[in-house]
Amino acid sequence: MELAKTQTKIGFLYRDKGNYRQAIEWFKKAIATNEKLGNSNAIRVLSTNIGYMYSELNNYDEAIESFRRSLKINEQLNKKSDIVQDLINIAQAQQDKQNYAESNNTLNRAQALAQEMNELNTLKTIFGMLAENYEKLGKPDKAKEYFDMAASLRSHIQKEEIKRYEDQTRKAEAEVYARENEKKKLSEELNRVYTEKELTLRLLEQEKELRDLREKEFQAKEKLQKARQQTTNIILASLVLIIILILLFVIVIFKQLQRIKHTNEMLSESHRQIAEQKQEIENQHAIVSAQKKKLTDSILYAQRIQNAVLPPRYVFEKIFPQHFILFKPRDIVSGDFYWISSKDNIAVIAVADCTGHGVPGAFMSMLGIAFLNEIVSKMTINRHIVTFHASEILNELRNYVIQSLHQTGRPTESKDGMDIALCIIDFESKTMQFAGAHNPAYLIRNGELQIIEADRMPIGIYKTDNKSFTNREIKLEYNDQIYLFSDGYYDQIGGPKRTKMMSVNFRNFLLEIAQQPMSEQQKLLDEYFESWKGNNEQLDDVLVVGLKFTQHILPSETSEFQWDSKTILIAEDVDINYFLLAEALKKTKANIVRAVNGKEAVELTQKQHFDLILMDIRMPEMDGIEATREIRKFNPTIPIVAQTAFGDENDIQRIMAAGCNDHITKPINLRTFLSVIKKYINA
Repeated sequence: MELAKTQTKIGFLYRDKGNYRQAIEWFKKAIATNEKLGNSNAIRVLSTNIGYMYSELNNYDEAIESFRRSLKINEQLNKKSDIVQDLINIAQAQQDKQNYAESNNTLNRAQALAQEMNELNTLKTIFGMLAENYEKLGKPDKAKEYFDMAASLRSHIQKEEIKRYEDQTRKAEAEVYARENEKKKLSEELNRVYTEKELTLRLLEQEKELRDLREKEFQAKEKLQKARQQTTNIILASLVLIIILILLFVIVIFKQLQRIKHTNEMLSESHRQIAEQKQEIENQHAIVSAQKKKLTDSILYAQRIQNAVLPPRYVFEKIFPQHFILFKPRDIVSGDFYWISSKDNIAVIAVADCTGHGVPGAFMSMLGIAFLNEIVSKMTINRHIVTFHASEILNELRNYVIQSLHQTGRPTESKDGMDIALCIIDFESKTMQFAGAHNPAYLIRNGELQIIEADRMPIGIYKTDNKSFTNREIKLEYNDQIYLFSDGYYDQIGGPKRTKMMSVNFRNFLLEIAQQPMSEQQKLLDEYFESWKGNNEQLDDVLVVGLKFTQHILPSETSEFQWDSKTILIAEDVDINYFLLAEALKKTKANIVRAVNGKEAVELTQKQHFDLILMDIRMPEMDGIEATREIRKFNPTIPIVAQTAFGDENDIQRIMAAGCNDHITKPINLRTFLSVIKKYINA
């Protein structure tokens, strides 16, 4: 037992010094010792540590093997929580190895166990990893679905994590103190081991010298024997050489005849292979053409999704009657995006340039839009919009990006993020706040252009990611013109010398056309860009938004989903599914009551009034279909909307036959979900 502990301590000492290979060797020795002792718990812990170190060494196959050894032991001991962690470790190694499909399979096993144990924090990690895998597999819908689910869980457990973090900090301080004492004891033990090792090496050196003396004596005898044998060998070798030469001559003549025959056969075979290869090339061309069409169709569908999440033009027209948006994606979909929100005569506008362009950039742009919606919505709930600061929004957006992309600052990880210009315009006080990440803003007033500077840091992991963005405030005058843009316009190669346009030329052209109406400015900017680009390829996505500040009162916001006077019963036994439904209904301000099975749903409906029931069809004690039949016996009019997975046709027929008014499918689409509820709750 003491030997196993010593071997383990030495392994940890090497690991703490960053010598992972030596640490692995000592851990393996400790495993061998513990196997003799039958200590399976120690073997499980050591295997997990070996897996982590193999991952740090990028040896993912060995890492997976070590994690699976730990998993096997945990399955024997039926430690469900440790089983989930082992599956996540395996999935992480598979993800690092770029085996995303295998990683998804492993994560699905982990998800099932985590949901069974109602581990929300673990589910958040699993959803985040699934989202990353689907993004790498080129499945944006699935990636967004899991990103949204992870974001919802994160919001729910954030307060608990803060408290847990404080407790963990105190515990970690105690562990550090204990570990320092442990390291001191290990150091003393290691010095003793080194002393014993030095004595052993001296004995081995003396033994080696004795062996060398015996070897020299043997070699002298062997040389004498070789000298006698050499003469005999020369005679035999001469005879063998003569025989070999004769055989070679015969073989050469035979080979020449065989080669001529083989050459003729090869010519015939070559003609046949050429014909087959031609046919294969034609087949491959047809396959490539079909795959290209499928890929193009998928990207076009992604374009429709991206256009759907961008703010409609009529929203801009209501807030800024005089404006333009010049939006020219380099590919079908864009890594640039524009965003706007308004409330109480205040407008928030952003123009962003995400890392990359095409499909990867589009993924980031949709994340950016979703994050801005959530950030501004949360801030609006917690306080009045007039207290907002543009820098606050960018600080929070940076936190969202770093957490969602699991950025840690390691040199090997990608530095995905975005550059952005964001302003808050108060029409009542005639002021504008501005904060920017790399991207500035321009303001033209009375024929002069003012540059509103941005901070030289991105939205994402960076060496100064703990530094707040700068909040700049500008007093506005009527007819001021504000321009927000990405760098794609003035970074375009072109002109007579095939050089970049540069920002100074961009500013000069804006001054030239500033007296024109906003719609005309958009046309002139487009023509100038195309003229500069000429026959050159467009290098990046292009986005320029122009706004004219005029005396204008913003239209008041009214929500079509405000049900603060309504009460909704959610019959759902799975905690995570109930949480997602409650989150989806939070903004409606409806009163929510929960039943954990069909029997409880029937009893609650008999005791109190509900405006609508959301009924899961698969629940313990009494399923949703039977519960609907029971409710219809005493309340034939209450709207009941059933929940079913993936819209199975058989389920839908049974639902409607039981007396449900409608159904929704899981996972839910928020807009469709609220529209279905609205149809019945407002009837």
